[in-house]
Amino acid sequence: MPATISTAPGKTILFGEHAVVYGQPAIAIPVNERRAKVKIFPVIGVFSEKIQFIAPQIQLDKEYKELIPSHPFKIAMDEVKKYLNIPQYPSCKIFLSSTIPISSGLGSSAAISVALIKGLFEFIGFQPTKSILSQLAYQIEIEFHGHPSGIDNSVIAFNQPILFQKKKDIELIEPGEEFVIVIADSGIIGNTKIAVAGVRERWLKNRIGYEAYFNKIGELVIQAKKEIELGNHSEVGRLMNSNQEFLQRIGVSHPSLENLIKIAIKNGALGSKLSGGGLGGNIIALTRLEKADYLSQELLKNGAAQTIIMTLKKEIENE
Repeated sequence: MPATISTAPGKTILFGEHAVVYGQPAIAIPVNERRAKVKIFPVIGVFSEKIQFIAPQIQLDKEYKELIPSHPFKIAMDEVKKYLNIPQYPSCKIFLSSTIPISSGLGSSAAISVALIKGLFEFIGFQPTKSILSQLAYQIEIEFHGHPSGIDNSVIAFNQPILFQKKKDIELIEPGEEFVIVIADSGIIGNTKIAVAGVRERWLKNRIGYEAYFNKIGELVIQAKKEIELGNHSEVGRLMNSNQEFLQRIGVSHPSLENLIKIAIKNGALGSKLSGGGLGGNIIALTRLEKADYLSQELLKNGAAQTIIMTLKKEIENE
């Protein structure tokens, strides 16, 4: 049984975070500039189920049987065994690593989940569909985030720009032009689980008001999809700014994010907003290619811990 290597991209949400949990559409794209990686090596001569997980970045070196039932890696293994209807998995060593910052809105948990599930399937010679990867990764996302929408595991498993809406088929998006986006990490560690729970608590207290916000966000998401497909940079930027106003109203922004957004707009961004759970994490800023490096440097000078320059390409990427 040969060793295998599997990877999965990060992600960023362009439009619709939080509202997507309440049935509205959202747009997300993969961030291939940052990836999770899983390497699996066979353990020769061991016939009992001896599986070792090694993840130096989180100081983990444990066997499968030592992990608590709710551990994400154990859930991944159990989901794969259940799907394939096998009582035991071959003995192996599993090395996990990632260049995706944790708790920054770039889908670090979903990326490692997709890469791990993909690797576990491929190690024993099974080629899963992207739908299967997404479905099983979602079970792990529940443990990470409580009530996730499913958008992270979907866009990462498909590795394509998508329009996502609960209980509806995913729609692939093909941009009419290239869009250059600067992602800036605020340096403040966000917590998606807390952010989602906070919005839910406020929604329960004010359903009419919050559902009005969610409906407005859903409307601008649909408009944004059209403008992306038309390649209309200025209108996409305007819609990003509008989306940010609603994210402020539902209470998931943060002073550090607001500062970076102001810096981005001041230095030529066409639009800017937080991306992901909020309360920290990342902002995204739409800009022109020739201004991307300058904007990145200005964000770093004014509080960003790190930046990523990425391009949403015209053609849909196929793995």
